[in-house]
Amino acid sequence: MGRPYPVAASTAVELALVGPSRPVAVLAAGPEAIYLAVDDAERTTLCLAAARAVRVPCAVVLDPKAAVPELTPGTDGRVGGGSLILGGSVFRVTRWWRPPKPRGLGGAPPARLAAAVRWLTVRVADPLDPEGREAVSDLVGALAIGAAPDSGVSRLLGRGPGLTPTGDDVLAGALVCLTALGAPAAAPLAAAVTSAAPDATTAVSAALLRHAARGECVPQLADLLEAIGNGGPAASRVLAGSAASSVLAGSDQASGTLARAAGALLAVGHCSGAGLLHGVLVALAIAHRRLARNIVVGPLHPAAAA
Repeated sequence: MGRPYPVAASTAVELALVGPSRPVAVLAAGPEAIYLAVDDAERTTLCLAAARAVRVPCAVVLDPKAAVPELTPGTDGRVGGGSLILGGSVFRVTRWWRPPKPRGLGGAPPARLAAAVRWLTVRVADPLDPEGREAVSDLVGALAIGAAPDSGVSRLLGRGPGLTPTGDDVLAGALVCLTALGAPAAAPLAAAVTSAAPDATTAVSAALLRHAARGECVPQLADLLEAIGNGGPAASRVLAGSAASSVLAGSDQASGTLARAAGALLAVGHCSGAGLLHGVLVALAIAHRRLARNIVVGPLHPAAAA
């Protein structure tokens, strides 16, 4: 093997990286990221990612000059002792980074949250199909009155194509936002999602949902929640001239930060960003019942909309 490649690893997967040597296997591979299943009790998933890739909470990020190796699902490797051995190459952790874990959104004035909801719902389309919207309605209604969310969760998990189906992205966005709000509904939703996901969706999506249940997310989602909560600096990672940014162009100066943050999030994945953003709206509907009628399409339990 040649000289080790330096990587920056997420502290969320530190135990798997620095612990004893364990087998890993490629779950999915693309030009910018490879997802790896670690053979441990925690079902840890790692993402060996290019520097330009979306930085998911389990990412092990390559140097900007390094390319993601071309591997196929099922390829074996090892991880432990601060290194990842894969496809004949060694990747050694030389730096650590901490994935965003938004907090404090519950302290934002309700009027500010309501204004953000109105702005976003007018400009960003609901990415779910009719069955998915009905599942969201049931989910919001159940959690708003303290009932079990299992039915809505089961109908959203795995809904849509790809490594992270749209229904999963909605649940992930809702989990992160509810945690940031400090909402009591975060715990039962997290329990329902983490229990059902392994048998209901892809292994990659189930792993990312476990991170979302802990409040961990991609930087673009953290920026959106910051913009909603206090209008502080956000979307520093938005790409100028991107298609998603142009969709939200033309807003006035007061909503500029929110527009940039929403544009950056919508640019994540093929449709993952739209699902995450809609999940934020779903969480706000759960935590603030008066906002539900502006977000939920379809029947809602009367007690939840009161």
